[in-house]
Amino acid sequence: MAVRTHRRNLPSQGQFGWDGGLGTTAYADPAEDLVGILLTQSAMDSVHTPRLHRDFWTTAYQTTS
Repeated sequence: MAVRTHRRNLPSQGQFGWDGGLGTTAYADPAEDLVGILLTQSAMDSVHTPRLHRDFWTTAYQTTS
């Protein structure tokens, strides 16, 4: 479980959730009234965020504006 303590890029302070090792990403951002869950079967085998995850969250946050 992770809790964002400062704003950096899209997510707001207070966003909380989880990035799983087998491709799951799930977060809630109360400030934006946003919940997102992405389930994949692609291992997180790199220290860099997969492009699919970045694109998913970018698109999700674009719907809040």
